[in-house]
Amino acid sequence: METFWDRLRGLMEIHRISYSELSTQMDLSPSYLSAAIARNNEPRAEFAYRVAKKFGVSLSWLIAGEDENAIDVKFAPVVQDDRVMEIAYNLHNCSEEYITIIEQLVAHEFSHAKKS
Repeated sequence: METFWDRLRGLMEIHRISYSELSTQMDLSPSYLSAAIARNNEPRAEFAYRVAKKFGVSLSWLIAGEDENAIDVKFAPVVQDDRVMEIAYNLHNCSEEYITIIEQLVAHEFSHAKKS
């Protein structure tokens, strides 16, 4: 069963942030973070909230792993952009055909970007 700390470690890995860097950014002692992770303690509410904001994920997903509207954690770096989030949420109202066209466009642009 995945915990808050498992999800946090996943976010740190994606963002390439060390425990030391996160401790500094969150104004925590490195010993608090490493001890909390090792003991698998419940996180403090303020800390969980700050982590969710920092990584652009919902508090519900971060704490419980449950959020029907959550975007997969691998997309967390881009969801910190408000415009990208607005576009993503608006896609829920699009037809499947329209979404397929968007996916093809994005794949096309990424393939060209890799060649450059």
